[in-house]
Amino acid sequence: MIDYHNILTIFHLLGVVVGMGGALMSDFMFFSSIHDENISHTEMRFLKLGSLAVWLGLILIVTSGLLLFGENPDRYLNSPKFLAKMTIVAVLIVNGIIFHFIHIPRLRRHAGTHFPSSDEFMRKAPLLLISGAVSMISWFSAFILGVLRKPPYTYFEIMAVYLFILAFGIITVFLFKKKIIPHFK
Repeated sequence: MIDYHNILTIFHLLGVVVGMGGALMSDFMFFSSIHDENISHTEMRFLKLGSLAVWLGLILIVTSGLLLFGENPDRYLNSPKFLAKMTIVAVLIVNGIIFHFIHIPRLRRHAGTHFPSSDEFMRKAPLLLISGAVSMISWFSAFILGVLRKPPYTYFEIMAVYLFILAFGIITVFLFKKKIIPHFK
């Protein structure tokens, strides 16, 4: 028999699948587009579609998560795993806002042009790289935390590992920036 909790859990997992799937496809398309130094109008449409999937996923995650939280707030407030996941989801939301309202309009302005020929694009490219790394690492981190039953770590230990991986990912993106954007200065 399916009860209220199971229905909320299904919607929560659906949010993860839709949001993470949209984010990963957008990130892969973004890195592919930026590597060939041109984003076509078709790629731009797919990036916007991926962004909408991310927002739909986040809405499902937050809504179902709030309803699940309402079932037993004390349990969740005393869970380092839950608190870490909520922090990472907050990072995803902020990164999503930045990507949707800053990066996508900039990419749209440069659709069909050769990126390195735009000083504005090349100056802002590091922010795009950081946003892509934050997205991928944060989605995987939230997913892994969701899968773990009861990790024996404190909130600060979980967040320290997350921040270490995030820093490593951002540094890695910059170490390989010439591979990602061949004419990066």
